[in-house]
Amino acid sequence: MVKVFVNASWNSRKHVCYDSHEDIFFELDDLRELTVEYDEVYLDSSIFSNMWVQLKSSIQDGRRVYYFARSWEVED
Repeated sequence: MVKVFVNASWNSRKHVCYDSHEDIFFELDDLRELTVEYDEVYLDSSIFSNMWVQLKSSIQDGRRVYYFARSWEVED
């Protein structure tokens, strides 16, 4: 499974993404730009107005989208 982690943003800022397979960061203006190579999309807790509209095609294409209602935390 190829995964992408998304730090979603709003107000004209870009979404910052991390591709764990390639170990690279990249930015997107719109989540519809996510390519088919990602099987799973992990979203942080930021919700923006048309987030689910942007992800609709990803979900319809069979990708799994996970949304975290609380921020990820690292325990010591």
